[in-house]
Amino acid sequence: MKLWLLLIKKLNAFEGRMQMDSPFEYRNCPGCGEDDFEILFESNMKSDDFNVLFEYAMEGYDSQERVEGYLVPGKEWGRHVRCKRCHLIYVNPTEKASKINEHYSEAKNTHAPAIRESYLRTARSQVRLIEKYANGTNLLDIGCAQGFFLHSAHEAGYTTKGVELSQDAAEYARREFGLDVEAKPFEELQFPESHFDVVTLWQTLEHVPYPLVTLKEVHRILKPGGLVAVSTPDIEATPARVLGKRWWDIKRLHINQFSTRTLSGILRNTGFRDISSASHRGFVSLSILVTMMLKYLSVYEQSKSLPDPASPLGNIMDKMMFVYPSRFNHCVVLGFK
Repeated sequence: MKLWLLLIKKLNAFEGRMQMDSPFEYRNCPGCGEDDFEILFESNMKSDDFNVLFEYAMEGYDSQERVEGYLVPGKEWGRHVRCKRCHLIYVNPTEKASKINEHYSEAKNTHAPAIRESYLRTARSQVRLIEKYANGTNLLDIGCAQGFFLHSAHEAGYTTKGVELSQDAAEYARREFGLDVEAKPFEELQFPESHFDVVTLWQTLEHVPYPLVTLKEVHRILKPGGLVAVSTPDIEATPARVLGKRWWDIKRLHINQFSTRTLSGILRNTGFRDISSASHRGFVSLSILVTMMLKYLSVYEQSKSLPDPASPLGNIMDKMMFVYPSRFNHCVVLGFK
């Protein structure tokens, strides 16, 4: 009996060392904390890919190379599971939070004109949505990227502050727009309690390993009556239902797959009230849309049909915008403290 207990102890110690050495960690449901799930589909990541940088969503897009990696099916994804309690779909195991933060800190962002104009127009629509519900003008944007939303909010009269892990994106926001952006993990910044009137997380929470922790901190720093606005890809939207694993938002970057129902649930679990869904307009340039479709159909590498961005036709395609409701592919949920 003693020998058996000693063997178990040694096995547990070995397993502990393996977990410490591994870049991955298992986690309970990021929406409710439960540890009971069903597997939806397995990971397709290779063992020799575990320690490489994330394939950043817009990596490689510049004036010479049109839309490399933008809104296309993920080349890799982790094991997707569904919580049996709250039904949130998430990746388990996932890379450790410290490694994820390191990836995003080193990520390079596109500054191409077509991306910039698309994001600015979308940001202005998001600001108009916020203006309908906000009770003040002191605003924090978590995961602010290059600062397009913050810039639009500042132009609308808001006092703005941004948080962005990517050093490259944060520097762009400071340089191009003169914004106040911290390039650190949000939870490390320790903002004062009841400080902000509005906190936004546009396309951010799907990347966060422990969203319950993030949202509890958001609740703490919001003033009473303050507004939180969260948007993520919607796993229950029509594109996701039709395309399954081929949906463009199934990718290694996205470790939580929310729906309006599960996103509302996690806001409720972290103390927010008067939760409701919303929508705003999204914009994407014709050049991005065409390239996305070609890449999605796996013909982009063979197709050289897109005009040079410096040509008159390329310039026109960059400026022509396709307009769509955000609920087509995303969920937007609002809540109050």
